[in-house]
Amino acid sequence: MLAEVKILIEGYTNADSVGETGEEKTRSTTTLIKDGDLVMVVDPGVLDSQQILVDALEKENLTVKDVNFVCITHSHLDHYRNIGMFPEAKTLEYFGVWNKESSENWQEHFSTNIQVLRTPGHDYTGITLFVTTDTGVVAICGDVFWKENYPEKDEYALDPEKLKESREMVLKMSDWIIPGHGQMYKTKKGGIEELNADKSVIGSGIKPFAICRKCKKIIKDKLGSCRCCPWLCHGCCECGLDCDLCGCSHQR
Repeated sequence: MLAEVKILIEGYTNADSVGETGEEKTRSTTTLIKDGDLVMVVDPGVLDSQQILVDALEKENLTVKDVNFVCITHSHLDHYRNIGMFPEAKTLEYFGVWNKESSENWQEHFSTNIQVLRTPGHDYTGITLFVTTDTGVVAICGDVFWKENYPEKDEYALDPEKLKESREMVLKMSDWIIPGHGQMYKTKKGGIEELNADKSVIGSGIKPFAICRKCKKIIKDKLGSCRCCPWLCHGCCECGLDCDLCGCSHQR
């Protein structure tokens, strides 16, 4: 079963138009991910009232106590100020996974349908979540992209060259982007949409499920992808012979 992604609170910013004398106002986009038993809130950010987030969760039939993970895409206050709303949840951020006073390194393949990669540039602590859903891969990337059609030059970027590399990777790997301060939008290289338009696929009866991120092979259905890493085909699976879950090594 694939993950579910939903924007709880749509963010905004006027940083690109406020001018030198105006008042800058900003709010990060807050996202919900559900992947099996994992219930994650990404970037709880700054809000006029924490009740706004409580109410947004309630619309999804959730309470603060139901959230077992909080993710911070990077260490800027407008993305993490309300993290204290979730005292029992573990926290995923650049430096590790925190469980109260203890921490451990996070794994790139964080859960069945979530891949985590470092995406520095705007800030050196940037990470992006690539979430496999039934509509394609959704990249929750913080301020790698502020919002759709935001000026290409990020005046606040710590390392513009690193940011360019991070942006190229996010665009290459995702079908949808949830930016740091705006609504979700489709990438110009929407993977499944591209496959449907491919001459080798049209008229073949193939209705693609996904595309392998390593070899770019068409994955026709769920059975053609790795159960551990559904963004990979069986041939590119990184699991060894001792993996009892996916069995990819026996299908190569």
